[in-house]
Amino acid sequence: MMSGPPVLSAPVLDRPHPPGVLPSVRTLPLVCPRCKGGLSAAEDGYRCAPCDRTYPLHAGIPDFRVFPDPFLSVEEDRARTDYVLGGLERCRDLRALLEHYWKASDITPEPLRARFVQSALRGENRARRVVEALRGGTFAAPVRPRAVLEVGSGTGNFLAVAPYRQVVGTDIGMRWLHVSRQRFRDKGLPVPPLVCCCAEHLPFPDGYFDLVVSTATLEFTRAPGRALAEAARALRPGGAAFIATANRYSLAQEPYAYLWGVGFLPRAWQARYVRWRRGASYEHIRLLSLPELRRLAAPHFAQMEVALPDIDDASLRGLPRFKQRQVYAYRALKSMPGVSGWLRAVAPQWDVKLTTRDAAA
Repeated sequence: MMSGPPVLSAPVLDRPHPPGVLPSVRTLPLVCPRCKGGLSAAEDGYRCAPCDRTYPLHAGIPDFRVFPDPFLSVEEDRARTDYVLGGLERCRDLRALLEHYWKASDITPEPLRARFVQSALRGENRARRVVEALRGGTFAAPVRPRAVLEVGSGTGNFLAVAPYRQVVGTDIGMRWLHVSRQRFRDKGLPVPPLVCCCAEHLPFPDGYFDLVVSTATLEFTRAPGRALAEAARALRPGGAAFIATANRYSLAQEPYAYLWGVGFLPRAWQARYVRWRRGASYEHIRLLSLPELRRLAAPHFAQMEVALPDIDDASLRGLPRFKQRQVYAYRALKSMPGVSGWLRAVAPQWDVKLTTRDAAA
């Protein structure tokens, strides 16, 4: 992959950034997420004159959302964000802040809260696996990017370990972007550029990034095909997108409700089943099959590589013993000749590398 300076093909800010924005955000070219036109800096945010819309700041992070988080309205997310900001002042570390946050989440059943906290704390181990997968061995060619965008950066695990020149984090939940600040604080890292936006409407010019990374996010988007199209638009020719997403037809537990067999049910039944078994919302989760993913990616990417991921040893040690046995069985099956095709159809998730068409093609 070429690693020269990004080539901007859309207008960017015609005035300085607004006061109060995170210093790291000032390094970014930003465009209107709707019309992709240039922005002006207003006192309280960014202004798009053609759309007659102002995109505000929330404690230094710009809010470019076109529509809200699937689980909370914009107003509810702002209230939850203020709760997180209060926790940032009082909590000693990320674990304490996550526990503080989940105590206030009335939409999450209590048994799942501890699992979500542990999952977030193990996130850096998963992120290092992504970095290693991109570095070489997993795909036909290594990826050596300079400008990297993470779509769905959540609690900041990938942002905290990514060894790239520029890494930008985005999430549709403003609250998660502020939670991630605690991770950077714990590690003594500067806060990277953080932008609140929809995966389907990115506020970045065409062809700016070398790599887009998205893990456990595509299944939460309103329109996964549109999200893939936006990722391709934001990539320069020959750029790559790394997508880690759960398999609808996995034989393992569904990773968000922790139930077996959810994906094999008709989509109309899945939310009711999860509500019955877990008391949790599932209306906004749509796991994809591999044929669905191929169909959605084909119009926007020239090449698709699919790999079977592994679980790093550090995360494995934190799993219950029966789950460790499942991982060992999975590893054994991966190594058996002639089994990978079948295993790919029923694996828990995939690592997918999508490559855009080269300018010379």
